[in-house]
Amino acid sequence: MNTDILKVGNAFDLGSIHKNNKVSGAKKAAVLLMSLGNDVASSIIKNLPEKQIQRIGVEIANIHTINASDRRTILKEFVEMNKEKEFILEGGMDCAKSIINGALGNQKGDKILEVIKYDAYTKIFMSARKADVDKILNCIQGESAQTIAIILAHIQSEKSAQILCKLPEKLQEEVALKVGSMSNISPAIIRAVDITLEKKLNDSGSTEIDSSNGVDSLVEILTNVDRKTEKNILSFLESKNNSLAEKIKSSMFVFEDIANLDSISIQKVLKEVNLKDIAIALKGSPEEVSETIFKNQSQRASQVLREEIYLLGSVKVSQVEESQQNIVSIVRRLDSEGAITLVRSPEDELVV
Repeated sequence: MNTDILKVGNAFDLGSIHKNNKVSGAKKAAVLLMSLGNDVASSIIKNLPEKQIQRIGVEIANIHTINASDRRTILKEFVEMNKEKEFILEGGMDCAKSIINGALGNQKGDKILEVIKYDAYTKIFMSARKADVDKILNCIQGESAQTIAIILAHIQSEKSAQILCKLPEKLQEEVALKVGSMSNISPAIIRAVDITLEKKLNDSGSTEIDSSNGVDSLVEILTNVDRKTEKNILSFLESKNNSLAEKIKSSMFVFEDIANLDSISIQKVLKEVNLKDIAIALKGSPEEVSETIFKNQSQRASQVLREEIYLLGSVKVSQVEESQQNIVSIVRRLDSEGAITLVRSPEDELVV
């Protein structure tokens, strides 16, 4: 069979592949290469222009499974197939990497794979990336925590944060745990979730790659949620999976971490924060944080802040959380601007 296919004239010239159905020429070429096996596919693909290699590579990376029936339909355009062979082909980034690196070598192949990886990843959950948050929420009602976690791990972290904040508290906890614990999920499962969600979004009238690293995804999401949701999820993770909670906390800055900042950084933060915010924030903070703030103020400024805290009287928890979140946002902004250096735990302290 392989010999016959190799004799086909311009079968791999994408411009000459006849599109007699909805399947693109690049996808047909990808299916054919996958059918031939890595060695034969590599020997063919090395003779293609780089742009065509990229296009076919993206298709291979996005084909997570293809059944025998679809496979036969595509291959019949090239050669007469043995109809008794029926099996499922597995694609994905590993398949694309094996074929392309086998053809071009690791150095050149890896450069092309970077382009493929980006293109393949950005095609995942495209409908969800464009959809309104409320429409996504409506579509995921009744879905399992695992399914929701897969979705949140593959769309914009800001959008994931908004969705997480609007979930019931119990479901928030379960989803956060699933996202944080996420490792290697079958591309076929990811694609299946994507297809199902896309159909639901389309039915609702929406106009709008490698598996994600769970810890990184959850950190990005928690960075964008409100303080109450952040505290609730971190508390839940500590009770269910303390090692995961520690990984999450070590990768993100929370209000209590102010106590670990160096004096210069704290003073820079205080210059950006208004008196009322810092006073309200300290009403609900550990004594260690309050003392750190006071120590980095002048005697007069410290006295004014203490008086402001005293005059506040009782303050709603929601107000404390909002003020703390405002300060954390300032800290993160200064860090991103390079004005300060974040130290999240005593073990991370800088040596000068």
